[in-house]
Amino acid sequence: MDRLAIPWLFLGPSGSGKLSQARAWIEEAHGAKIGLPLESRTFVVGDGYEARVLASPFHFEIDIPNLSMQDKQIIGELLTTFFVSGDVFNGLRDSSRKLVILRRAHNLSQPAAIRVRAILQQYVMPPEAGGMVWITAREMTGPLSILEDVFVRKSVPRMPFATWSTLPFPPPLLTAEAYSACEGRQERAAEIVKFFPDGHVPEWPRRIQDYYDEMLTQLLKAATSEKPVSLDIVFWIRSCVYQTLSFCQTGPDIVDSCAAAVQRRAADLDPDVFWKCMSALKDVEPHTSYRTPLSLEAGILQLFEVLRTQKSPTPSNGDGSRLETVAVLGPEPTADVTVAAATADVQVKGKGVKPKRVAKGSTRS
Repeated sequence: MDRLAIPWLFLGPSGSGKLSQARAWIEEAHGAKIGLPLESRTFVVGDGYEARVLASPFHFEIDIPNLSMQDKQIIGELLTTFFVSGDVFNGLRDSSRKLVILRRAHNLSQPAAIRVRAILQQYVMPPEAGGMVWITAREMTGPLSILEDVFVRKSVPRMPFATWSTLPFPPPLLTAEAYSACEGRQERAAEIVKFFPDGHVPEWPRRIQDYYDEMLTQLLKAATSEKPVSLDIVFWIRSCVYQTLSFCQTGPDIVDSCAAAVQRRAADLDPDVFWKCMSALKDVEPHTSYRTPLSLEAGILQLFEVLRTQKSPTPSNGDGSRLETVAVLGPEPTADVTVAAATADVQVKGKGVKPKRVAKGSTRS
């Protein structure tokens, strides 16, 4: 059966190759390569809202987080425009169905998922319909379950280390450390080889998860310090939230990344503290305005309050060494510590801090 005539749901962890798999199937069906990077187009829908869409001669791609808080208003109109318009892009004339890939659909809100369901019933599910939707997602969420029965699920697990160690890369890139640093993504190793052909890198590339790990380390230091906590913690948490938003992280991304950071440090936490941390993050309302991310700030502050109940000794760095207890958020922190806490820009492997001048009490990073 023609794969392009089937609505596929590619499900797997970040970096497992879901989108690469989808594009490979499109290339196979058309017998042609998709040029990268894809062409970027902007569509104006609704009340002047501009939505950015990526396109090849064979399909469209919509990154759900790019729609921000307007996804429920925009997604329906955007998909309708694609499927109803006689010729949105000339290059799609040869396709029997206009294919749209919804990327990172685990970020869909429930109202948006309901609108997508209506689009599927009208433009995808009928045998003679002219539209087709594929979805990539990291996990099956509540809103996504509204659409699940329409799709054929394709599981895309992350490449196991046993397979990684057989790839045609220099030996330094085939180690467990390299596998973790590259998150099992061979395209990242390929990029490293371009600049370091022997595979020896002075420092692994920074990742978003490194920021969250360092933020949690700072919270642990402050929570286990014997000095009293001041309102500096509130301003520091606010700076962290704005910093994560500057990474183009959505509310669900921020909450999920905090939970992943807690999970990676589970061995350093009392069991009851660990589960209370996860419960606190579960109750955070992630869909909040970028201008007033108060629910995210409140959620991380609640995480800090839970960490203060930690009774075991100061947690480790994860490599067996012990963290030095520093009152980074006490009433009178030193200038260097204030800068480190405000920027959370600790280098990989604890090699030092890259100071950035931040005004004391600043609410933006």
